[in-house]
Amino acid sequence: MAAKDGLKSRAARMGEEMRETGRLVLRAPALVRSAECAIRFLLGAILAGAGIFGGYAPFGMGMVGASGPGIDGFCALVGACFGYLMFQGFVEGLRYAAASILIFSAAFAFWDVPAFRRAWTMPAAAALMDAITGVVYLSDRGWTAEALIFFATEVLLTGTSAYFYHLALAPWKGQGEDLTLRQTVSLLILAGTALLTLAGITFLDGVSVGRLAAALAVMVCAYEGGIGPGAAAGVSMGIGMDLSAGGTPFYSMAYALSGVMAGTFHRQGRVSAALAYVLSDGVAVLWSWGTGARLSLLYEVFAASVLFLLLPERSLRPVRALLVREPRRDTADKARDYALARLERTAQSFRAIHESLRSCLDRTPRNDNDAAGIFDRAADRICRTCPRQIICWQREYVDTYNALNDALPAMLERGRGEGDDFPRPFADRCQRFPRFLGAVNEELAALFCRRQYQSRLRESRGEVCRQYGALASALGAAAAELSAELAPDPMRERRLRQHLTGLGIEGDPAVYYDQRGRMRVEIQGVGLQPLRRGEQTAALSRLLGTPLRLVEEEPLRPDRVVLAEREPYMIAAGVAARKKDGETVSGDTGAWFKREDGTLFVLLCDGMGSGPGAHRESGETADLLEDLLRAGVPPEEALRTLSGALALRGEETGGFTTIDLLRLDLFTGAAAVYKYGAAPTYVKKGDRVERIAGSALPAGLMTGQETAPDMERFQLDVGDCVLMISDGVTGGEGDQWLRDKLRTFGGESPRELSRLLIEEGERRVGATDDRTAILLRLVRREP
Repeated sequence: MAAKDGLKSRAARMGEEMRETGRLVLRAPALVRSAECAIRFLLGAILAGAGIFGGYAPFGMGMVGASGPGIDGFCALVGACFGYLMFQGFVEGLRYAAASILIFSAAFAFWDVPAFRRAWTMPAAAALMDAITGVVYLSDRGWTAEALIFFATEVLLTGTSAYFYHLALAPWKGQGEDLTLRQTVSLLILAGTALLTLAGITFLDGVSVGRLAAALAVMVCAYEGGIGPGAAAGVSMGIGMDLSAGGTPFYSMAYALSGVMAGTFHRQGRVSAALAYVLSDGVAVLWSWGTGARLSLLYEVFAASVLFLLLPERSLRPVRALLVREPRRDTADKARDYALARLERTAQSFRAIHESLRSCLDRTPRNDNDAAGIFDRAADRICRTCPRQIICWQREYVDTYNALNDALPAMLERGRGEGDDFPRPFADRCQRFPRFLGAVNEELAALFCRRQYQSRLRESRGEVCRQYGALASALGAAAAELSAELAPDPMRERRLRQHLTGLGIEGDPAVYYDQRGRMRVEIQGVGLQPLRRGEQTAALSRLLGTPLRLVEEEPLRPDRVVLAEREPYMIAAGVAARKKDGETVSGDTGAWFKREDGTLFVLLCDGMGSGPGAHRESGETADLLEDLLRAGVPPEEALRTLSGALALRGEETGGFTTIDLLRLDLFTGAAAVYKYGAAPTYVKKGDRVERIAGSALPAGLMTGQETAPDMERFQLDVGDCVLMISDGVTGGEGDQWLRDKLRTFGGESPRELSRLLIEEGERRVGATDDRTAILLRLVRREP
């Protein structure tokens, strides 16, 4: 048999080494095995002393049944026999020792039978052997109803304890690195039954070592696991103590109540949990005063609470690992993983399409519109039936070729051919020269049309290719953001939870930091309306040590409050605008908004021309750009995408729009200006005014090649100003007057200065165009 052979081979190997070296050599695996055997011996001895109902002791037999054959089972058997004889006396102990020997013998004899290795076989065998020996020993006493119930309970507990002890000791056998829930429960059962033996050891007039340890265990479980583990530990430990005492279920009630109350206050700290446990235990003692005061329980709980407060934090981590398990991934987590995978695959697909199209577009186009071909096509139409066809195109081919080549540069430059472009001898001898010249001009016009068509086709294809690349980049960035790990802050989260408990709010808070290291707070629950008030936002800011602001979600969710770290800077803005004389609306559109990450965007769009058409073009452009930026698309990529879309649409409508975009980080003051054909932007820093201009064409104009927006980065400090205007303010004339007024601006009223600039521009260049001025000044928020 495998177990016997393994035991014999180990003993033979150790004996051979001892004969050769004269000493017994224990290697590291042998030391580990020796420690395991010693633990099983001690567990067998201790569990053998765990009596219930005043004399029944099933747990030592359960330990033997859980250990199986081999050295493990033998050590558990020796320990159990020793414990039974020590704790139960010779007569009763001999009965349990005999049952334990029969259990080990059955395992040793039948272990090679496959059916015997099933999870329920050894527990059933242990219960059967206990039943056989018990019937033999107890028959002489006579059977009463009470004795029959107690004996049946003993048999049942023998098999049950063997099953759970086997699960608790399974990690020693390498059956899994992580404890399952059943193994965790089995470990608690093993510890609880071991405490039954210690319950009989008393000192100081009735203070039990076992009950003291049980109270400490319930307190630790409640503090680390909360109400559920605290109640479960209290009930299990209480049942064990009641079975050991053989009286009313007093300890079950006391330990369960104390475990629930300590678990209720476990988030308020260790002192609060211990105090709740002690007070609840005192109430339980008062409730049972009429049935006999158990003052020893108060002493035990007090001593346990002192030990609990003295335990180092690192000693509680293993208990936390056992009780606080990783939450099961719910549907939302699985949906996020599914969406992440879909985003990544979609981004990869669009990226592959982009690369495929770009490789095709990068190839040199076939030259099917060579300028010299216009003469060949014209000759096919006119010269084919001419009597001089053989003379001009065969005998005098060189003269004809040179004459046509001499005429071609002037024709291409002018866009059409004239008679003076050709040498006089060629024109004189050509019998059909006017018809030939007309055919050449028709072919030249067709050539220009083909060139224009192919150029627009390449532009459109290139723009579609770039849009695929932009879409792939946006999807990839969204996938990266979705998969980014957030950094939680457990200390501040616990502090916030205590604050909500004090306010009487049932909420589940989460405090973490985003990818930029900015704090974010999310609270989900009921009755959260008070947290939306300004004074509560200020209170939470003081509590967490970080200035916070309320995030207005759309649509508003009554069961959720989101707070984000407040920016240290803000903007004081002033806007002034006037439409062109004679128009009902202005063709300029301005907008600004702030994203949740603290980035402020200000944009000014000027549609082509003026009036309703320009107003519609600039408004649609501003709306589309705002949607892209709010979605998190980088500004330059958003502008490129929008310009390409406007260019494709412009093939039908023919419109274009200038775009002036300011991006400002309200946490750091870092700013950037992006321009598509927009008027200059002016930045005032102290007494110096910088003019930022660009050379890019308005968005929507195709130039035959991809054009990026003009971009300029700069840093703003408190008091610095940024002025954005449409081209109607200066009218293309000099802007020195505007720069002088901005330089002398002291920050009193941005709106007033914007109005003065509009009026001064109208006085200088007239009201021949729409005019808009947006003045921004960076200020620091009040604490």
